[in-house]
Amino acid sequence: MAELTNDREYITVGELSVGFSEHIIVPTYEFVGKNLTLNFDGPKSMVLSFLTNEALSCEITEHGISEKYISSYLAIEPRKNLYFIDFIVSFGNAKSVSVILDKTKGFATVITGLLPDEKAINIPIIKSAEAGEALTKVQVQFEHAAVNTPFTLDTGKHETTDELIGQRVQFVYSSKDAYEHIYLNEKFYSWHCIAGKEKGLCDTDRCFYYKLDENLYCFVWLEKIIPTIGIVIEDFDVHRSYGKICGYEDYLPGKINNFPVGSYATPLNNTSYDYSRLS
Repeated sequence: MAELTNDREYITVGELSVGFSEHIIVPTYEFVGKNLTLNFDGPKSMVLSFLTNEALSCEITEHGISEKYISSYLAIEPRKNLYFIDFIVSFGNAKSVSVILDKTKGFATVITGLLPDEKAINIPIIKSAEAGEALTKVQVQFEHAAVNTPFTLDTGKHETTDELIGQRVQFVYSSKDAYEHIYLNEKFYSWHCIAGKEKGLCDTDRCFYYKLDENLYCFVWLEKIIPTIGIVIEDFDVHRSYGKICGYEDYLPGKINNFPVGSYATPLNNTSYDYSRLS
């Protein structure tokens, strides 16, 4: 077994975040002073008002009831006219909101992650398995919206994809941290730390795949041992990934650590299966 660099095998998100953002890309400030209205399929809308380089206002209205938040945010442009906007809502729960906005096509995918409370964290995995529940207690919701226009039957959306399944890819996040992903099937992937603070650790977790454009994907994963949501945009035209990791700073609920990540991506191999001999 590989020797680990920490007395505890599974480190906190706070410990993981140190030095992990070495290869991020510079943010964009082109939305400052502007508003974005996202209209969903149903009686719900979200208005993002970009107040400064660092702060936005988010007003969510559903069934005539509105909630408004002021949050710090990150906005990046991985490809021309395609944006990743990310912020935290801490108002009675630990919620992260990530918007993948296609300015050219006029639609967006809104990914809402919800971290579990202490009661949910302390449910043994075997109990969740017995109850037929998800092993991870992190929750995620995907919603599609039209940008600055009403949602109609003609509104496009990012679709789920199986194009990554079978791929094994190495991601180098810093001069010290590298992982590989093995995309197993439509619900699960395996991660393996090959260098860095978690060297030698690996696990298999719930995941989701969306295609954004040719050779451009959104990959979302939910970890079960240390409750974490990760959202990255993987661009295989330039062999990069960009996004964020979010979880509690320490092992139990409290301060949220939501930090940007970026990496250099190297496809290692692709596995396919021959089912012709199976009855």
